[in-house]
Amino acid sequence: MKNILVTGGCGFIGRNLVKKLKSLGHNVIICDLKAESPDYAYDISNYNELSKITDTIDIIYHMAAQSYGYRSLIEPELDIDWNAKGTLNVCRFAKERGIKKIVYASTMAVYGEGDWLKETDELNPLSNYALSKLYGETCVKQFSQFGIDYTIFRIFPTYGPGQNLTNGRQGIAAVFVQQVVRGNKIDVTGPLDRYRDITYIDDNIDALILGMDDRTSKEVYNICTNTKTYIEDIINKFIKYSGRDNFEVKNIGSEDGDQFGNTGNNSKLKALGWIPKIGIDEGLKHLYQYADKTINGESNE
Repeated sequence: MKNILVTGGCGFIGRNLVKKLKSLGHNVIICDLKAESPDYAYDISNYNELSKITDTIDIIYHMAAQSYGYRSLIEPELDIDWNAKGTLNVCRFAKERGIKKIVYASTMAVYGEGDWLKETDELNPLSNYALSKLYGETCVKQFSQFGIDYTIFRIFPTYGPGQNLTNGRQGIAAVFVQQVVRGNKIDVTGPLDRYRDITYIDDNIDALILGMDDRTSKEVYNICTNTKTYIEDIINKFIKYSGRDNFEVKNIGSEDGDQFGNTGNNSKLKALGWIPKIGIDEGLKHLYQYADKTINGESNE
């Protein structure tokens, strides 16, 4: 059993990670602005708050981040506060407390555009968000000189039950499933042939757990499926699951910062024995069922 601090442990990925870690018998401490006692509702951009955590900690899973693309455009200072300064504070905390490892949740956005991207490919962050996450990668690597091991996961878009269904601008699948469930009009930003490499939440968590494996020491891994999933296909699948056909799909123009598409190469992660188990049809159906129950008041998940 290990004592594990999870920053951002109340977010979509963080919440599922905490559940998995506990199921494996680990003692988990959460640091998240939405956390409730006995966990810590601390702001990682404030080192004085973070330093109040006195629990014994073996590993930090640093999941906390400002990851909302639109918010990054209108409040870019939050990327600096939470993603850059926050990660620096986590690294400083690990150094001062003698914590042995940080597992850092980075993003596919550090690559920019491109297909079948490998961990060794040139990085081209195209947004303030991507730049702040790349700084985080550099920070955890730099602090390894103080004896702090690290594993970095570049996470491609993740989807599944439990996603926020009230934010109409975040989550490439969540954005459309909530529109299909709520009505018959679907607003799309950018062309329908835009695409992403999207991973089901359970597969993402299985990959993150490998961050505790000694084989991942001082390594960087993509969490992705090696597959292009087009916006049009996502929408059509949700329409099919709805059993209705009276939908109006309307392009409302592009937004600043929209990327056309990128895909990753997951061969390095697969070499550790990881494989994505949930295919796109099964995964999107699970998300649709969750959204239908949640939005229509049949579930409070």
